[in-house]
Amino acid sequence: MSAHVVAIDLGSTGVKVAVVDDSGRVHAGAGEVLPVVTTPDGGVEQDPNEWWAAIGRCTRRALDASPLDGADIGLIAVTSQYTSTTAVDADGHALANTIMWMDRRGKRYNTAVDPDAIPRWLEIHGMPPSGNDDIGHVALIRALWPDAYERTAAFVEPMDYVAGRLTGTVTATQNTMFPMLAVDNRVWNLTEYSDELLAMSGLDPAKLPPLVPLGQPRGTVTAEAAAHLGVSAKAIVMGATIDSVTTAVGTGAIDATQCGLVIGTTSVIATHVASKRMDPEHGLTTAPSPIPDTWFLVAENGIGGKALDVFVNQLVFPEDGLTGPRPADAFERVLAAAATAPVGANGVMFFPWLVGSMAPGFERNQRGGFVGLGLTSDRLDMARAVLEGVALNAAWLLPHVSALAGHEYAHVTLGGGGAASPLWGQILADCFGMPVRRLSDSSTTNAHGAALLALAEAGHATLTDLPAMLRTAEVHDPVAAHHSAYQELLGAFVDFHDRAAPFYANLPSSSTKDPEP
Repeated sequence: MSAHVVAIDLGSTGVKVAVVDDSGRVHAGAGEVLPVVTTPDGGVEQDPNEWWAAIGRCTRRALDASPLDGADIGLIAVTSQYTSTTAVDADGHALANTIMWMDRRGKRYNTAVDPDAIPRWLEIHGMPPSGNDDIGHVALIRALWPDAYERTAAFVEPMDYVAGRLTGTVTATQNTMFPMLAVDNRVWNLTEYSDELLAMSGLDPAKLPPLVPLGQPRGTVTAEAAAHLGVSAKAIVMGATIDSVTTAVGTGAIDATQCGLVIGTTSVIATHVASKRMDPEHGLTTAPSPIPDTWFLVAENGIGGKALDVFVNQLVFPEDGLTGPRPADAFERVLAAAATAPVGANGVMFFPWLVGSMAPGFERNQRGGFVGLGLTSDRLDMARAVLEGVALNAAWLLPHVSALAGHEYAHVTLGGGGAASPLWGQILADCFGMPVRRLSDSSTTNAHGAALLALAEAGHATLTDLPAMLRTAEVHDPVAAHHSAYQELLGAFVDFHDRAAPFYANLPSSSTKDPEP
């Protein structure tokens, strides 16, 4: 079997595909932005059929740009965002739009409503139900789309939807079903659901996919899927997984001694630990990983690169008739502008909580914005403040990750689209007070991680080989004076978050508050 890989990374706002050879080298990649459907009552949806169509187009473009032919592809790897729920039929085809992780409507229909059961949820699973999880999403689908609910063979996460379309068989793992809160995560690699958790959740077990072992191939591509992607009909679909795992693998964080940060749509700090652990106060927990006998540390920091996207496309170059057309190099211009502003952005601060504060603050109703604007503030200050705000948010989280992992880090490895910016890499190093290793091929970090994991699972590499397969673009060392300045700003950043939380909790706005029953 060929060991060349097509790796599919299905993110919250786009899909990326990378072609990776048997040495772990990324030869080419392609991607597309995916449309998001929002509703006035807090809904956020995507059409899975558009995922599938985009995956086919991107795979073919990536293969065309690489020296490899579709016939050379022996392995397919899948990774995706999670806590997004799709109802599928027995053939794996979607019956309705996917309810995305940003959707806030599930809370009003949530079937897991006993607050006294929270300690038990934490003990068994590691995360309590919130309504804004798969339990709430399933309840939402049942309430809004009863016909689709009745026809549903399984409720699946995005990576399992893609794997099902590729193989014609709908399956999941203990890893991918983590957001369904239905498996006992105290034991690694279980292949059955917890009767106790199912009873507490109100989920119908007949509508959940069968669980297969972690690291086990999902099957061979169907002839239809092979033609759609332009790959060999003998290609094997390896284990699909949550993107936090491939964030860790794609930054070399295969155990607790290493730490990775990926700035994509969101910011995620990633590592692996040897046992189930949790820090509920700061929104941290662990979930079983495909890496044998390990759990990945769930450290979702919240909006990352999307904050820069919002600033560029909705504030600097919006298509609202108030400015000229958006230039092709809009992001490059904004990053160059940010580089001209000093450390601290002349007193302007940005808070990146555009869909709520996640770990370590964990305030769902919190919202972002700029503070400290004065008569002389300009967009150069604001541009730098956006980069600093995302970095400060990560610097707030990092010590809590380190404490739960039980390891003090000597450096952080940076991947994702944000790692394309040397300025952002330096700001992060200055905020952390430690070196930041910025990766090459950063835009395909998760896809690369998925490919490397597939090579290990297929026996073409060992896990310890994988970190050496990553290439470094630059190492940014912290500047002592800048770190001191950012430490003061971090204190103000956290203080603002805590002081503003009651304001946002009481703000009578449907745009910030979860829908009420």
